[in-house]
Amino acid sequence: MTIAILSLILLAHGCHGDDSSNTGPTLIARTKLDGNCFAKFATSLPVFGPAGSIPRVDLGAHPNITVTMVETAQPVLPQGAFAKCGAGVSFGSTRVWAYQTVDSGTGELLGPAHWPAVTLVAQRGVAVRATYVNKLPSFDPDRPTGPGMVQGELPFDQTVHWADPLKTGCAMPMSGSKPSSSCNQNYIGPVPATVHLHGAELPAAYDGDPESWFTPNGLKGSDYHTVGNSRPGTAIYEYPNLQEPGTLWFHDHALGVTRLNVYAGLAGFYFLKDPSSEPQGYPDGPQEIEMAVQDRMFDTTGQLYLPTQQPTAKHPFWSPIFEGDVAVVNGAAFPYLNVEPKRYRLHLLNGSLNRGYTFVFGKAPVYLVGSDDNYFDAPVALAAPSGGGSAGLSVSPGERADIIVDFSNFAGQTIELTNSQRGQDVQLPDIMQFRVAASSSTPDSSCDPATPDISTGRCARPTPMTHMTDGNGNVRPGVKIDKVRQMILYDHVEKSGGPVPTDIKEYVNNTTWNGLESPSIAHDFPSDGVSETPRVGSTELWEIVYLSTMPGASHPVHVHLSQFQVLNRQTINASQYLADWNKAFGSNGSSKAPLPAGCAAGAYCPDYGPPLDYATPNKDGALGGNPAFSGYLQGAITAPTPAESGWKDTADAHAGEVLRILVRWTPSSAPLIANQSYAGQNLYAFDPTQGYYVWHCHVITHEDNEMMRPYRVTN
Repeated sequence: MTIAILSLILLAHGCHGDDSSNTGPTLIARTKLDGNCFAKFATSLPVFGPAGSIPRVDLGAHPNITVTMVETAQPVLPQGAFAKCGAGVSFGSTRVWAYQTVDSGTGELLGPAHWPAVTLVAQRGVAVRATYVNKLPSFDPDRPTGPGMVQGELPFDQTVHWADPLKTGCAMPMSGSKPSSSCNQNYIGPVPATVHLHGAELPAAYDGDPESWFTPNGLKGSDYHTVGNSRPGTAIYEYPNLQEPGTLWFHDHALGVTRLNVYAGLAGFYFLKDPSSEPQGYPDGPQEIEMAVQDRMFDTTGQLYLPTQQPTAKHPFWSPIFEGDVAVVNGAAFPYLNVEPKRYRLHLLNGSLNRGYTFVFGKAPVYLVGSDDNYFDAPVALAAPSGGGSAGLSVSPGERADIIVDFSNFAGQTIELTNSQRGQDVQLPDIMQFRVAASSSTPDSSCDPATPDISTGRCARPTPMTHMTDGNGNVRPGVKIDKVRQMILYDHVEKSGGPVPTDIKEYVNNTTWNGLESPSIAHDFPSDGVSETPRVGSTELWEIVYLSTMPGASHPVHVHLSQFQVLNRQTINASQYLADWNKAFGSNGSSKAPLPAGCAAGAYCPDYGPPLDYATPNKDGALGGNPAFSGYLQGAITAPTPAESGWKDTADAHAGEVLRILVRWTPSSAPLIANQSYAGQNLYAFDPTQGYYVWHCHVITHEDNEMMRPYRVTN
């Protein structure tokens, strides 16, 4: 790109100022905006559906859609100038990446390009064919789809394990090496993208796994799939929509750049409806609203800003953490919403890269009716703290909370939605504001969540969900567990004496995304390096320890295809276990492949995989290749939180704790059979043994650098 062309693009973008210490590798010189300089609660919340100006997309009426990824502009920050933000600073529209939806047959525009996407509403049992088209422009004007601006604002680090469409060879530099100078450049080529329907029970070919990416000019990942022969830059997926109803969402999942594509705006809600099995009487129409909560930073021109906060010698642009200072809800910064003194149903999504939230709705009563992609049997009231006000509702990245907030007794008042969860570096206490009208235009006909009627399904499921736990931390009698796995989440920080880490990697079971690059996994699973191979129909107990002593740290664990139930959590002596785990590498009791050069017996060996034989049960009878957890457990078990009362696809593994989940490879609607499992029986309407799925940390910056593993369902 010539200097003249770059200068013209910068002028057209309206960029000015420089902050070279923070802008990192972006191609546009910019100055970070203070997230507190402009007026909060000055912008109306964008709303889809009956309460807003943009209808949701009815997939029952339009089962064949085309969803195009484009760059567009929309007002995100309050428009106009704010003196506190600096002389001459004023905000217009923000460039974002967005999904646009049209009817594939007629071309009718169903959902204009917007961050987040206009909500898609599917009907259970009505399959949908989605044609995804990647028209994301690159920053390079010499590319067929360029020039675009968003890519030049984001730090595309070529040194992590990523899609690498142009095969630069920069990805994953070898241990002890630094990337070449050519790799220390921001990637400005064709943008790889794919689409994952988060929470869906669907064939692996249409799951949107990280290797299924495709670019606008026809480059493809190694696991690219499509229905039929699609055009370059296109993938066609089919969604069966046969699972129980609930709140799903779709977002980008391309290998190593998910954080960038989601940060740019590629996310949206996907509702699955089924009147015959859903609770009846919940607030609907104008009283049902979805809210995607994300944190962001901006520059002084109102454009997205993603700093390199913690660079390393090997990954100069990737950061393991990002915390923004602006709360963005449905694509608007610190918005407000006018409501009536009624009950409202809110679908909350934490779509942030790293940040967890504990939402507090002032003194308004809050009832949980579901989490992730399923409904509870009946609403669960969040107990108010002794000091008054509503209880906090914790929602981690990737999680959804389906709630009812009762504004009935707050006519004429203003209620602020706040966040009481502290960030590691940047605090974000303010989220948005609800302005309650003095009176209601019509009576509230919704059911009272405090008095559900299970016999009629009024404010309750007409058929109770399948329970594998008793909700108090115990396996329900009659549940057969086919296998137990004990696995480790670990943050590896490599230093060489200086203040800047040489490398940081986030590991699942000390194994890279490609297990064949981890000697111990390659030794046990030489065909493909896939170590988690549950049988279709089986039920497994996964015990996952996050080996960290950092207070408050957590990794939200997300499993594709299968929903699970949280059994319990328990404290573990993480420091002692870590010490003994390290000693297990190269121990005489292991028949593993030899430790690679640079690793010594009795000391941690990064990338090696687990220290012991994966397929040999440890003293707890668990697979996974790790020393047994039992000798290190402390105190009593902790029951699941109220928000974990049903089926989940994402749950927090807290530092220094064992997270125990019961994972079952059947549809969530399948009933229990006393003392038996469905192992070997496929109850899905498709064959899940074809292809592979993934499980990973849903801190998106972590999954972008090794904290993700494929798994394969077997017969």
